[in-house]
Amino acid sequence: PTKMGEMGMFSGLLYCAECGGKMYQCRATNFAENQKYFICSTYRKGKDLCTTHSIKNVVLHEIVLRNLREAIQYVSQHEAEFMQEAADISMRDRDAEFARKRDTLAKADKRIAELDHIISKLYEDNVMSDDRFIKLSHDYELEQSNLKSMAEVLRKELKQQEQQKTNAKAFVAAVKKYTDMQELDAAVLREFIDRIEVSHADKKSKTREITIVYNFIGAFDFTRVRENARNTSKKEQRTA
Repeated sequence: PTKMGEMGMFSGLLYCAECGGKMYQCRATNFAENQKYFICSTYRKGKDLCTTHSIKNVVLHEIVLRNLREAIQYVSQHEAEFMQEAADISMRDRDAEFARKRDTLAKADKRIAELDHIISKLYEDNVMSDDRFIKLSHDYELEQSNLKSMAEVLRKELKQQEQQKTNAKAFVAAVKKYTDMQELDAAVLREFIDRIEVSHADKKSKTREITIVYNFIGAFDFTRVRENARNTSKKEQRTA
């Protein structure tokens, strides 16, 4: 909640795309509705830590409402295609993430083994001063300890991801409850959206990227799949 005790509908959903920090609601008693905005919490702590990433409530509201309407319309009209697309995207993303994490884990395990050998040789061939020996052994053991902790986290994440599957059916069920959605509220947002990431505005184009991460299906690009569906329909009409 704000210092004025208000809890906005986007509270807890908005994050800075660059630093990952939460975005906080900023307003004042004399602000009109179109003056309220969100700002990166990291930037508020220190202007050298991140950039503003500010976005007005009214702009965010318009973008999210339009995107949700696109999502609902597409899923309602192309349920089978959506189910297949969601499954394909999930598999590609999961495979890419698995590959990255497995590669990181393999490198960590290799370095842990190397450090085992280095530390063992260090104790066997102690031909340096005690201070130097203590310093080196401490540094190597600390590096190894950190690598082991990271490797353990990666193993747990890989195990969890193997058990997780995109639940497109649950998203379809949510869509069927809101086939004629006219307005946003906190309940609707939390039914559909896990988080919203806001990037820094590009100075030249004066545009920014907004990533909506949906519950059950992740960051699904409904604008792209709707455009693909329209193009396919046009081709079929020309062929007919």
